[in-house]
Amino acid sequence: MLDFSPINIICIIANLLILYLIFKIFLFKKVDAILAQRRDEIDEATKAADIATKSALDTKREYEEKISHAEEEKEQILADIKKKGYEEYEKIVDDAKKKGEQILLEAKHNAEVENERAKEAYATELTDMVIHAASKIAATKHNASDDKELYDKFIIEAGADNE
Repeated sequence: MLDFSPINIICIIANLLILYLIFKIFLFKKVDAILAQRRDEIDEATKAADIATKSALDTKREYEEKISHAEEEKEQILADIKKKGYEEYEKIVDDAKKKGEQILLEAKHNAEVENERAKEAYATELTDMVIHAASKIAATKHNASDDKELYDKFIIEAGADNE
């Protein structure tokens, strides 16, 4: 069993004190130095974060003011653009109406001219067909069946020429 003798107790206490001093000299100083360094780094980072936060809030406030002014400017610009757009729209519509009326007048005139040309061409073609038919009739003998045959041939040729 264990004996509790005063010498054992004194040796144990002396060993503990020696271990404490060794740990304090070699281990605790280094650990304390590392902890102090980390504490300083954290304090510096906290100060930098506070400064950055304040700067960010100031910048945010400035941007919010600029955005509010930009909204007002945007509304004014949109109003000006709409006004100019309506004026341009009216101008374009008026020009289009004038051009439309001019085109209608020209189209009517062109249609009349084309109609006259078509009439002249049709009359010329009809005259040529009548002269051609008359020359064929004059060159042949005349009897009822031949006249009917010539008439049918004329109708067929006239229809083929028109197509």
